[in-house]
Amino acid sequence: MNFNLYGYGPPDRRRWIVADLGVTFGGQDTPGVDIILPDPAWIEDHAEDILGIVLTHAHEDHIGAVAWLWPRLRAPLYATPFTAFLLREKLRERNLEDEVELNTVPLGGRIVLGPFDVEMVTLTHSIPEPNGLVIRTPLGVVLHTGDWKIDPSPLLGEVTDAG
Repeated sequence: MNFNLYGYGPPDRRRWIVADLGVTFGGQDTPGVDIILPDPAWIEDHAEDILGIVLTHAHEDHIGAVAWLWPRLRAPLYATPFTAFLLREKLRERNLEDEVELNTVPLGGRIVLGPFDVEMVTLTHSIPEPNGLVIRTPLGVVLHTGDWKIDPSPLLGEVTDAG
């Protein structure tokens, strides 16, 4: 499962973005457990400081926990069109579609969330519209890769933006 936090600012005024909010699946070491959610307890105590949840792509290990955990975090969601489409269905299943702010970001788009300037970078993966995130802050740049593979001729979507 993927649940990544990026924070900026002094401890008493720190602001956060979440990159992905996924599940993992139970296996032989977790008998009787089908899905495992990440534990948001620590950041839940700081939920009012979360500026947004940015989703890199639509695989379950990146978006599968959104509808389950959003009520505890209550931050706006940001996703490219394909991921947003699948998220709408997950939110509808939990009766959250009218409650959640879901923002669609174009491929290659940028969003500014407080001190975070987040650029979606096209990657190649086994699902449409996978992205890495270039997260710029006044202190420097972080590359959050999400999932990716280098495929010079993908069957679907663009090649990885290596520029």
